[in-house]
Amino acid sequence: MPSRTQESEIGSMPMAPLVLSQTTDEESAEKTAEEQELDDAWRVYLDLYAFLPLQTTSTTTINENSTTADVPLSSIFDTLTGALTFKASAEYGRLGVFTGINHAANSASTSKSFVRETNNPLRNQLDLPAVLRQRNIKVNVDVDINQTIVDLAMRYRAGAIQKPHMEQGSTSFVGFAGARLIDANLSTKVDFRRDRTVSVDGVVVNRERSRNLERSASDSWGNTWVQPLIGMMATYAFNKEWQAFAYLDAGGFGLSGETDLSGTAQAGIAYALGNSAQASLSYKYFGLDYAGGSGNGYTTSQSGINLGLRWLFD
Repeated sequence: MPSRTQESEIGSMPMAPLVLSQTTDEESAEKTAEEQELDDAWRVYLDLYAFLPLQTTSTTTINENSTTADVPLSSIFDTLTGALTFKASAEYGRLGVFTGINHAANSASTSKSFVRETNNPLRNQLDLPAVLRQRNIKVNVDVDINQTIVDLAMRYRAGAIQKPHMEQGSTSFVGFAGARLIDANLSTKVDFRRDRTVSVDGVVVNRERSRNLERSASDSWGNTWVQPLIGMMATYAFNKEWQAFAYLDAGGFGLSGETDLSGTAQAGIAYALGNSAQASLSYKYFGLDYAGGSGNGYTTSQSGINLGLRWLFD
């Protein structure tokens, strides 16, 4: 027959799981309250980045005269005359605002050479070698592009708060919608250079005719328009320091011109630098295609390496 001491010990045994359960519930409630407090607070993100396109292809069309220029990465700093690129966003809880500015000014040159047979009857009758019956005309085209893109949108976050340090396996998704303002100014300058007086389609291109052609082909165009904008950014944490992310946006959809479309696609990795900073390396593509319906417009596409640095202020 069990003693009183044994009965007391047996009677007290079921109390241990109950105490553990109460402790777990309290910790869970404290964690939930802490997460809620963090979620219901202001956070500001500032992103500075440098886009190094491996290849830039642009076509400018002014008064239905088109000029195409291809600029490799090795020449990008020779043609770049100004740049300013950053993004910033503020979030309270899950709602926030997003803005981005991308300004670039480029000056590029391209040239083409044409060979034309002389229409001089005497030279043709003498049956001279082709090199003496041909004349070269070289056309140099200078293209200046000044472009500023401003994005402004409302954003909503699903999932974890985006931070330099995130729990392993956690994910975050931010979607945004707003407007994209584009201000573009284009100018072309054409210069005809000849080794001698030449004949093009039976018309002698003398010095006076060259000046007339240069004046008619050299021109400028500027326009400012607004596009609707949608986009998203998704983040996945491999561990506390390393993250993978993807970014997409699209604007225009043909609402502001005969052709009106822009878009960005970007994917990369990020590494935490302390508790409030993060460095990133990604591959990025950007494209813009616009035609206003009056023989003016331009297209540009860039793809290459994007280096970024983000700060979190909370």
